[in-house]
Amino acid sequence: MSLTTQQTKQIMDAAEAKAQEMGLAIAVCVVDHNGLMKGFLKMDGAWFTTNDIALGKAKAAAGTKRSNGDTADRAGRPVFQYQLVHMGAVFAQGGEPIFEGDACVGAVGVSGAPGGPQDEEIARAALAGI
Repeated sequence: MSLTTQQTKQIMDAAEAKAQEMGLAIAVCVVDHNGLMKGFLKMDGAWFTTNDIALGKAKAAAGTKRSNGDTADRAGRPVFQYQLVHMGAVFAQGGEPIFEGDACVGAVGVSGAPGGPQDEEIARAALAGI
């Protein structure tokens, strides 16, 4: 199983639609199960820092196969710090794994909302349609 191009586009479109509904400008990144970028969208008005943060959130969720909301409290541990420094993983709300059955096929990362809970809400909404 793998994440398709069509699914990647659907995820990014759904994230953009949810962000627009919330009145936010965000960046959204979709990665495959190895944390390699599959798709990226930066909305007009999103701050430049959102690019790398969205990618980092997606990498973190793909690497742990868990919602970043569940792992954010562990970000200070050495193994997580290693992943931050060497892989660019960002353990903050807004990263969600993508599953097909029991297999993690990738992850989505969202950055740009004024807080992690909103990034997480957008990321989860983005996955609801696939």
